[in-house]
Amino acid sequence: MKINNKVVISKDKLEELKIKLKNLLTERKELSKNLEQARLSDVSEDTDAVNTVVAELQHVEKEIAETEHTIENSEVLKKTPSKNTVQVGSTVKVKADGKTKTYIIVSDVEADPLKNKISDSSPVGEALMKAKKASKVKVQVGDKVVEYEILDIS
Repeated sequence: MKINNKVVISKDKLEELKIKLKNLLTERKELSKNLEQARLSDVSEDTDAVNTVVAELQHVEKEIAETEHTIENSEVLKKTPSKNTVQVGSTVKVKADGKTKTYIIVSDVEADPLKNKISDSSPVGEALMKAKKASKVKVQVGDKVVEYEILDIS
């Protein structure tokens, strides 16, 4: 979910991103040292060491830029999720195809389907957004339409 072009994330996710950034900055410092050492010991046939460190450094720089961008463009979810309407931060218990499932609605940044954290912009997440308890929503999944009944919102 975006508010004023900001991505809404949990406080825990923001802390996780800050720790990731700190670790990436440390890794960049180490790689820079390694690059200097590789350049000093470089003989014409050992350019692979320099190229490897440069590639790693470029990857870390990209990760740093992406993480900083996410942190700068995020807003911590402040309000308690409504128990009446699905929104980012809601835990939603649904019934579909005779099976009961529980999803946590999160932003794209926090989505992790293996932990039942689905993005508010995913097909299922988008269909559930703003839906009310006991209502039904339909989602196109491939060439099939799946109906989700909202059993509970917390």
